[in-house]
Formats: sequence, structure tokens, C-alpha cells
Amino acid sequence: MPSVLLFYTESPPSPLLKLGIHLQRFVAEEVRELDAATTRWVYFVPETLLEKPEWSSLRVELAQANRWFIVYGTKSASAVIVQAMRDGAFDFVDTREPLSRWAEAAGKASSSQQLWLQLYGDHGTSGDARLVGKSAAMQSIVRTIGRIGPTAANVLIIGESGTGKEKAAQALHEASGVKGPFLPVNCAAIPRDLIESELFGAEKGAFTGAMQAREGLVEQASGGTLFLDEIGELDVSLQPKLLRFLESRTARRVGGRTEYKVDARILAATNRDLEVQIEKNEFRADLFYRLSEIVIQIPPLRSHAEDLPLLALHFLSEANEKFGKNFVSIEPVLIAEMMKHSWPGNARELRASVHRMVVLHHGPILRAEWWESPAAAPSKREAPAAVARAMAPAAPLNRRQKWERARDLLRESGNDQTWTAGQLGVHPTTLFRWVKAGKV
Repeated sequence: MPSVLLFYTESPPSPLLKLGIHLQRFVAEEVRELDAATTRWVYFVPETLLEKPEWSSLRVELAQANRWFIVYGTKSASAVIVQAMRDGAFDFVDTREPLSRWAEAAGKASSSQQLWLQLYGDHGTSGDARLVGKSAAMQSIVRTIGRIGPTAANVLIIGESGTGKEKAAQALHEASGVKGPFLPVNCAAIPRDLIESELFGAEKGAFTGAMQAREGLVEQASGGTLFLDEIGELDVSLQPKLLRFLESRTARRVGGRTEYKVDARILAATNRDLEVQIEKNEFRADLFYRLSEIVIQIPPLRSHAEDLPLLALHFLSEANEKFGKNFVSIEPVLIAEMMKHSWPGNARELRASVHRMVVLHHGPILRAEWWESPAAAPSKREAPAAVARAMAPAAPLNRRQKWERARDLLRESGNDQTWTAGQLGVHPTTLFRWVKAGKV
């Protein structure tokens, strides 16, 4: 059995006394950060504390210390349970429930803390904030970037969509130490008839719509780095001009009569097999060899799943800043479930999943039940009995019932429209329209 720490109170709940476990009291200043020696410590707090001023600071301390806590009480009202879970409680236990229920809650909280420490214990990251990961594959990429970054070598970055090829290019640019800009261009996103003028610029009147002369991207990147993403999509007719630029570092604007010289490093990336394209005469072999003086291959997320916990935390921090939220951790069972997924969209898909949960929910901890698993698996963990009763799906509501439910949830959440929309299963803008129209 784990050790139980009880927030200071005059009368500990009798079920805890009857369990015969080690019980000690604590105050806010005594919350200890999770470590190997204290993974079996489980913090219990009474539901009455949730209504007191000191609760706001205590729950932050518990979250920052990576501590799961359990709320106990006798009210068992849905609003109290929902508040406890929104505030980060691992579980809610009714004082009238049997001893086995209390022992089960404490045991699961302790096991979850042990799993969290296994996932995040060393908080390892790569040397560059853009390349998150402690796996051998990611560390090898970081070392390679550190070695070739300061050189002038052309680098071809290959990997599946969403693996972070542009992040690697940015890291190379930073490692180069040059003062100029980093300019990315997606070759697949520019229309075929405009790509040449986008890259090399155009003189006034060179084509319909060219009302004035303008610089191309290679000129703008002078003294810095030009990153050509999706290079495999570049039209065959333009490939010789790019090859000539790579060899001479000179180019000519569309409609121009003179050439200009540019000192810019060229990085390229693709998710296609360029050697297969060469065999099909869709890509020039000489351009491939010029671009690929150095090749960096970014592995798919499924091949280094051990980096997923750190990536998820990185995206959580990113989402907090973007959406003004205050999540501080991720439920370990959610990470465990995510690590079972193959992530065909790689890190981009993981980022979207984390951002979606942050937008739709509220609290200090991302919950497993919030994740819309592509496998459409059942509940990620067995919900506590009281929580299940409070959050169990009901029969479909008609529009008027949804309005009434929205009013109740807004009142319970302190007018948190994003969280309320998530609980109702409607888009936040839909809820906003209801409020604006006076329906809620």
C-alpha cells in the first residue's frame, strides 16, 4: 500500500484510518516534488478545501510537483466532482464508499506517478529546442547538424510528411552562425507558371501583372539560407536553372538582361524518393547530386516512439502559450495510449492532437478520456464510480435541452465557454452564438 499524505484537517476520514496505512498530514509548503523515493506518496484533500482561497495556490504547487491528488467528501454532487477533475484531481472518493474503493484509488494514483517518473524522470531533450528527443536517432541528427551547420555544404533533408524537416533546416541555419535570414519556400505551393519569378525575381513588364520589378527569394536570402521544401515537386523545366544557380550562385530575373550574384546557402527537403523520380525522368540526376552533398534522414515518429512523451510536453507548452491555457502535465495513461498509435502524420499529427485537447478542455492535466484516438478505442482508463456517474454520456439532447445544459455548465465553470463547448460536443463559435442570441 502507498503512503497517504492528508491535507491538514482536524479529523481524518475514517476509511483512511481503517485501511491501516501510513498516514501523515501536510500543509501547502510541504508538497514535495515527485522523485524515485516518493512515488508511493499520494496526496488527499477534502472537498471543502476547493471552496477556500488557499486552494488556488495549493493545486498549482501539486501540479508543478507532478503530484496526483485525490479529493474526498460526502457531497458527491456533479458540480463538485467536475470541479475536482478540472482542477487536476486524479480521482474523487466518497467517504461512504467501501474501504476497497479507497485502497484502489490510492494504489492507482501511486502507479500512475511511477509511470510518470519512468516517462519524464530525466526530462531529457536534445540540444536544440526545435529537435525534441533523447532517442539515439534524434541525438545522431543533432550531432550531425552540429558538425555540418558551420559549413557551406548543400544539404538534402528527407523524411515523411510531418517529421520536422523544416525544423531541422532551421537548426542548420542557426548552427551556421550566419546573420542573414532563413527563408522557407514550399515548391509544391507555388503555381508552375510563377515559380521561376518567385525564386529568381522579375523585371517590370516581364509578364502580365508584373507592374514593377521585384526581388526573388534567392536575392532575399542573400547572406542567409534558402530552404526549398518539397523539392521533388519542382517542375522539370525549372530544374536546369536551379542547377545553374547552385553551381555559379548567379541568377537572372525573369525579363532581365543582367545577372546578379547571391551568397546564400541552399537547403532542400522532400518526402519523395528522388532516385525513383530520376528513373522516371521526373527529376534530374545532376541536380540531385548537387543538392545532396550531405543527406539527413528524419525518422518517422513510429520508429522513435520513446521521444513521444517529450514531444507531447513540448507541444503542450506551445499550446498553452498560443491559446492562453495553463496545462502543466499529461496523464501518463494518455501517453501510454498515444505510444500505441502509429502516427502516420508523425509529429504534425501529434501536435494537432495536443492542441485540440488544450483548446477544448480546461485544467492542469491533459486527460486520457479527452483524446480522440484514431483507433476509436473504448475509455482509456476505467473512470472512478463517482466520476463515471457525473460524466456518463446521456441520451441525445434536443436544442432547448442543450441550451439549458449550457447554462448550467457555464455557471459551474465560471463562464468558461471553451470548456463548456467541449463538454457539450459543440464548436466554441456555436456556443458563442447561443450566448449572443440570449439562448443561454
